[in-house]
Amino acid sequence: MLGGDVTDTPVTWLAIREDQKAFEDQQLRALRAAFPDLVEASPAQLGIFFHYCKASGLDPFGRQIYMIKRKSRGEIRWTIQTGIDGYRLIARRAADRAGQSIAYEDFVWYDAEGGEYAVWLRDEPPAACRVVVWRGDSRFPAVAHWREYAPKVWDYEAQEYKLGGLWPQMPASQLSKVAEALALRRACPADLSGLHVDEEMHAADVAEFRESVKAAVARLQPAKEQAQRPKASSTGQSAAGVVDGELVESAEPSSDAEAETAGEAQRAPEAAESSVAAGSAEDRRASLEYERDQLEEARIRVQKAAQQLGLGFDAVNDRCFDDFEVSFQDASAEQLGELADALASTADITDGDSDGTSASEAPARRKGSARKAAPATKTAKKTVAAKKATARATKTRGTSARAAK
Repeated sequence: MLGGDVTDTPVTWLAIREDQKAFEDQQLRALRAAFPDLVEASPAQLGIFFHYCKASGLDPFGRQIYMIKRKSRGEIRWTIQTGIDGYRLIARRAADRAGQSIAYEDFVWYDAEGGEYAVWLRDEPPAACRVVVWRGDSRFPAVAHWREYAPKVWDYEAQEYKLGGLWPQMPASQLSKVAEALALRRACPADLSGLHVDEEMHAADVAEFRESVKAAVARLQPAKEQAQRPKASSTGQSAAGVVDGELVESAEPSSDAEAETAGEAQRAPEAAESSVAAGSAEDRRASLEYERDQLEEARIRVQKAAQQLGLGFDAVNDRCFDDFEVSFQDASAEQLGELADALASTADITDGDSDGTSASEAPARRKGSARKAAPATKTAKKTVAAKKATARATKTRGTSARAAK
């Protein structure tokens, strides 16, 4: 390997060989099992990841190096990360190849007033940390600021932002890791460029969440503008309708209630962003719960309709593949709703045929509706016949499958 001497490393079928040019199939299967997100990575992105693994000498199967999927501004991007120990190992190997040494000066932490501390003993987090790395005779200082790297995540229970990960328990240690990584990258740019330690990316993860909140605010903004538009348009029409010589009175609130409403409207722009930002997370959670409830309701409807037709799970699953090219478990609430309607219609037609009721009257009689069913057209009859044939075919396939089992 390019990353250093690995002759003492046990060779397995997962080990990256020195003559290897890319991940092999068995290695890719193991990687995707360990990191499911890599299923979405393109061959080019996996090729870049392989290059970093081989150049750094770090083992992806030992979780020394990994590729993380992130979504920024609606686009998927991949970040190659390692721990601080991996960073130190790469820097040490790079210095050894060049016949140089790696050394450190004492770490220095700073408070908000600029005071220096060789050891951080306060309860509050430090404002900054400085690390100096020597590579041979060259000195490489770096400073990490708390406000730039400490991740703050939204706490739903407390309704406020709090530090995430290990940052609340070990603030000085986490910040020093970032500063050390910055200094090592300056000392070994050829080996560490484009590679980040985990602590550097914690704030990036939080930034992605904040971007999603901003996107939610942007989606809600048109609704607020739409609500204000009628007032603006009516005012514009009044102004446009003014004729020379007419005495026009200024528009004033006609009552105390209207005056209060006008004052709230003026204060709304300032309060809108803060209230929407605080409530958008709750809105997202409520939206997800609503979608989950809709999906569960649609599944129950399909199951009830299938029971009326005597269809098993395999038959329903086949029907989903035939109609939507997805399985029953992967179908959306809208797709399952269409399937439930089709199965219920078929069940009504079957019952209507058995008791002499016409196909057009059966659904209305079952629902207890007082309305008369509309006369069936030729197209509707063909559609009903097709649905009926499909249901019977799926029922036959399901029965055969159960008999075979």
